[in-house]
Formats: sequence, structure tokens, C-alpha cells
Amino acid sequence: METMLQVSQQKSARRSDTIEARETSVAILGVAIDNLTMQEVLDAVEAEIAEGGFHQIATANVDFLINSVHDEELRETLVRCDIVLADGMPLVWASHLLGTSLKERVTGIDLLPQLARLSAQRGFRIFLLGASEESSAGTARWMQENFPGVCIVGRHCPDHQPLEQMAHEDILSRIEEARPDILLVAFGNPKQEKWLAMHRHRLKVPVCIGVGGSFDFLSGRVSRPPLWMQRYGLEWLYRTIQDPARLAKRYASNMVGLIRYLPVQMITTAMQAKRRSQPQITNETVGAAKVLRIDGNFTGALLPRFETDARSAIVSGSHVVLDMSATAYIGPDALGALIRLLSTARRWKREVWLTGLHPLLRLVVRAGRLDRSIRTATRVAEALRRIEPELVPIPQSGNDFAFCRIGGQLVPIHAQEMADVFRQVHLMLNQMVTIDPVSIISSESQEKDRQIGKLIAVDAG
Repeated sequence: METMLQVSQQKSARRSDTIEARETSVAILGVAIDNLTMQEVLDAVEAEIAEGGFHQIATANVDFLINSVHDEELRETLVRCDIVLADGMPLVWASHLLGTSLKERVTGIDLLPQLARLSAQRGFRIFLLGASEESSAGTARWMQENFPGVCIVGRHCPDHQPLEQMAHEDILSRIEEARPDILLVAFGNPKQEKWLAMHRHRLKVPVCIGVGGSFDFLSGRVSRPPLWMQRYGLEWLYRTIQDPARLAKRYASNMVGLIRYLPVQMITTAMQAKRRSQPQITNETVGAAKVLRIDGNFTGALLPRFETDARSAIVSGSHVVLDMSATAYIGPDALGALIRLLSTARRWKREVWLTGLHPLLRLVVRAGRLDRSIRTATRVAEALRRIEPELVPIPQSGNDFAFCRIGGQLVPIHAQEMADVFRQVHLMLNQMVTIDPVSIISSESQEKDRQIGKLIAVDAG
């Protein structure tokens, strides 16, 4: 019988396949921006609703990227999102400067009317969460007037509070009762992204999108700039004139952040010398790992083959070790592919290693801000030695939560987190052996599992 963890992983793999089978992404300051048009986003939304489960979409702008540089939780949340859209012309311009262009900007304010149209045509159920009562009611009214038949199944405007102090159960119960297909969350960045990530195991909403201040625009409380200002990326100037006290400092900080971080990624990318020869990718299985050797330019047409091979290896239970000793160039699209691969690997509890990077490639990885999340080694053999050994599977409860008896108390832990708990206890036991070998007499795996069984007793949820 499949465990809850296996079922969840298989669903995650199917979601990953849905996104990764389309166009590549572009990594900008450690965030993989999906290279999608508006129509491709709408197609993805329909596919996710048909699939069910939970999918998170982020509409990222410069503020997202600069915040993620300093906020590890936000960066991890964006990595785990099913889709990250370029909500801002500066991101499109940055992709041009990096040499891998995004096709177009897809903003939250432009996406919402299209979702309302889909709702009216297909009966998709929409729930509006956040913003002020005036903005929320005005947005619902605007959708109903412009798209007769739109299916708005609920609205809720919780009090403005820090994330930890919010009435989470009340909010979640309202959403569960409404059973929406699309949840639009207007808490602002990064609160809305973190709130969705916090409740990803509880929310049974196929499409969840953080929409920032979009309700204020649709309701008419805030006006959008003329089209020519939107086209030339001057919305920030128009909005600053409207609300200088709130936005001037933010935009100034974002500008300083871009000037500080983006040129480093641009320069290191440009310093690489591409080879004229045809790039190649070869692979072999070594123990519990799949070793992929990238020969030549790691970019462009090579990426679909790379993503297929690497993703297949992870889904089949293998770790992935990339031998980059013969790699000449790493493009921002390849960095985007690596970010998405890391997300898939985490869901499957697999490891991804980069090996054999020459000094310039190490700079490219660091400037792309992947050095904080991806493991590196000098040689393939070193990475293979350092891959953590497989653990004996632990029991799973039949419900969403299992219970661990820790210190005589039952502590609820989501079934998907049990493998992580087991891994941490395993590492703790290894440390006990190192510090005090007498504490654990036998080093055999059977004895170690017995010790773990004493520390963690799993009860049916």
C-alpha cells in the first residue's frame, strides 16, 4: 500500500512535469521566473484545476527578488511555487541583459480579469481573501459587472495583523466551506506567499495566487498609469507620485538592491566563453545516484534533455550528481532549471550535487545565488561519498497526521514531514556514536533502527 508521503510525492512529480514540460525559466537573483505568456498561464491554470490538489502561483516583481535576497523563508517559498510570473518590466529587461529573454510580462492585475472570464465561461469558483472591505467588495462588483456569470463563492477581509497572530483556523474554515477552485490572496508580499506556504498541506484549492494590491486597482480605489507608462516600465513612478509616503522608500530600496546584486550576475554570465561545438549530456548510474556529465554549453536546446533525465532519476529514487568538469558555460536558463530541479529533489527527499566547477562557473553559481541551496564537491567521487545513506522506511498513519511520542507526550506531525523527523533522529544518533560510543553498543543498522524506535513511537492518527 502506498504511504501518504509516496502519494504526495507522485502528485508533486505530476505537477512538476506539467510546468517543466513547457518553456524554460530564467533565474534572476536566485528566483526562477517561468517564461510564459498570458495564454500559457491560463492553460496552466485550467490544467491545475483539472488535476486538483494545491498549486501556488507567485506574481514576482523587483520587490520580491530583493526581499528574497535577505529573507531565506521567502526564497524557499518562491522556489517551491508551481509557477512564478514576471510581474514587472524590470524583470523582463533583466532577462534580456542576462542573455535569455522572457517572452512577456504577466502581472497580477492583468491576470485577474482573465481568471474572471474563465470563471464565467467554465464555472470556476473564486474566493477573494484579504485587502480592505471596500477593495474586496469593489473587486467582486467589478468582476460581476464585466463578466456576467462569474462565480465568486466567498470573500473575507481579516484584520491586518502579523502573520503569527492571524486567526488562521477561522480563515481556513471559511475557505473550506466555500470550496473554491481559485483562491486570490491580497495580503501583500511576503505575507501572502508565506501564508499560502504555511497552509499548503491544509488548503485543498487547485490554484492559489498572491495578488498583492490588485484588488485596489480593480475596485477603482487606486488608478493604473497610462498604457505608455506601463509599456515603458514607469508604473513605479506613477504609483510613487500617488502614494509617496508608503512607496518612495520601497522603490528606492529596490533600486539600490538591483544596482548592488544584478550587475554581478550579468558580469559573471558575460565573462563566460561559449564553445562552438555541439553540447552533449551523458549519464551513468553509480550506486544510488545518477551521474550526468554536461559537456560544452549548459543552456538552450540542451535543457529539455537535462530536465527529463534529471527529473526521471529523482522520481525513480536516485540522487543526481552533475559532473561539470567539461562545462564551458552556464546560462540563466540553466540556473532556472537547477532551481526547479532542487524543488523536485526536496519533495522526493533526494540530493543534487554540482561537481568539477572551475572558478568562473563557481562565480556564476554564486552570483545566481544558488550557492546557498545547492551542494558542491570538487569531484564526482567526493559527492558520491558524501551522499547520505538510505534510511529504513518508517510507519505512516492513514490520515494526514501521524503522532510521535516524544518525552512521553504525543506530538502531531504531518505525514509528509515524518521522513524529515526520522532523518534528524538518525543524524542525532550518529552524533551520539561519535561523541559517546558507549551510548550505542552496536553500529549495525538493525540496532540503530531499534534505538530510533525508542526515541520515536509512531501512533495511528
